[in-house]
Amino acid sequence: MKQRILIQGFLGCFHQEAAEKYFSDTDLQIIPAESFLQLADELKNNLDVDFAMMAIENNIAGSIVQNYKILREYRFRIIGEIYLPIHHNLMCLPGQAMSNISEVHSHPMALNQCLAFLSKYPQIKMVESKDTALSALQIREKNLKGIAAIASLSASELYNLDILERNIETSPNNYTRFFALQRDGLEIPEGKFNKASIYLTTDHAKGSLLRVLEVIYDNNINLTKLQSYPVEGQRDAYYFYLDLDFKKPIDYERTIELLKGVTLELEVLGVYSKYAV
Repeated sequence: MKQRILIQGFLGCFHQEAAEKYFSDTDLQIIPAESFLQLADELKNNLDVDFAMMAIENNIAGSIVQNYKILREYRFRIIGEIYLPIHHNLMCLPGQAMSNISEVHSHPMALNQCLAFLSKYPQIKMVESKDTALSALQIREKNLKGIAAIASLSASELYNLDILERNIETSPNNYTRFFALQRDGLEIPEGKFNKASIYLTTDHAKGSLLRVLEVIYDNNINLTKLQSYPVEGQRDAYYFYLDLDFKKPIDYERTIELLKGVTLELEVLGVYSKYAV
């Protein structure tokens, strides 16, 4: 029986690549969602869907802040992570050359990650779209000559487009971190876990966040990410998202209990196996 996996984006996008890599031993049915909010609603309400794959950060563009809010508000559980190398490719309808291209279409993040390459062709206009793979799809469906897309190799193969240039990203070490998600309340898969993602809030007293960091340090936990984002409707109030690496589960369990004493609110978003980049 196929596992139904939600992705944000269109078929051929990087979310699909991440899902197929993470669930490589599973027979998959990929379910596209046009936005992260649509993905969240489907995962929460559609019981026929098993998991979702959601980008959370890029090492060049930074964190996708809205997705931390989605994780907390929808109470999804992180069951794993994957770091996907992002390689951007310039593609178009067959039989064209760079001299034929007047516009390049892609998601703004992809365009920004390829500016060094695109600066060599100042005559080519950059046009933002809502998805890399959608840009490739539209070239094929609308038979758009003179238009190129920046997207994945999978998109070029899926939509039968020629590659004009491969790996045009400015940084060769461009990767995106994705979370594999499930609805809250489902049985958590068994395994040897060494990483956790949590969120918490503290009061406004001096040193409140410092006390949180001291608990983590004193209990042999490695803090690998600390992200803040505002509490909606409140001034100077923030949620803190943390990634915790640990070698011994007992250290993690003790840390969580101690953190409850120095926070106003604490929620574990997931305990899972760290992905080796």
